Amino acid sequence: MHLRSESIPVWLQESSLLVLCAIVLAVVLLAPWRSVVASPQRVHLIAGGAISCGLLWLLDIQLTEDITLHLLGMTALTLAVGGHFAILAGIAATLFFYLTKGLPFLGFGVSALSSVAVPVGVSLALLKALQRPRFRNPFFFILGAGFAGGCLVTLIGALILVALTQVLGVSLGLDGIDVLLPMLALVMFSEGFVDGMCVAALAIFYPGWVKTFDERFYLEGN
Repeated sequence: MHLRSESIPVWLQESSLLVLCAIVLAVVLLAPWRSVVASPQRVHLIAGGAISCGLLWLLDIQLTEDITLHLLGMTALTLAVGGHFAILAGIAATLFFYLTKGLPFLGFGVSALSSVAVPVGVSLALLKALQRPRFRNPFFFILGAGFAGGCLVTLIGALILVALTQVLGVSLGLDGIDVLLPMLALVMFSEGFVDGMCVAALAIFYPGWVKTFDERFYLEGN
């Protein structure tokens, strides 16, 4: 989801950029770079994930004059490459999206936080909640962390967007909540389907590529 930069006050633009810079600095310092250097295929996976997300975001829908909807794919990317590199790849996808669309960079910080940082955090939190003995089954990883994770990310993103528009006094431009809910349900299912299918394909055919898929936990524990 993308909010038109002209609708975002300057103080929020600047503070968002500062928060984003702090997150990027922390990620660069804490990311497991040795694991990437030791496995060149992970570099291809991270770069491919960034490009795939960037292209996916171009399939957007102009909901109102101020709000644009698009699928994210960040849940699948987070589960595949881990939180640190998902944030870096997601920021690269955001940059690609802005350059391709010719958008002013005033709202870059808000877009990166809402479309990258928040989805990555939600996806990791849900994954952590599912890593319990009762969920020792690959289907919980695929359907729970993948499909349900994509749906949850979309729901939380929509709630943040609605709250932000209310605080900023930006009109959603819709007749009522009854118009938003069906569209939100459609986007949630689409996001969950895309993420779930990507996670399922990687976990089944290339489980070693999925950083967050613990084969001993999900397979040997059964």
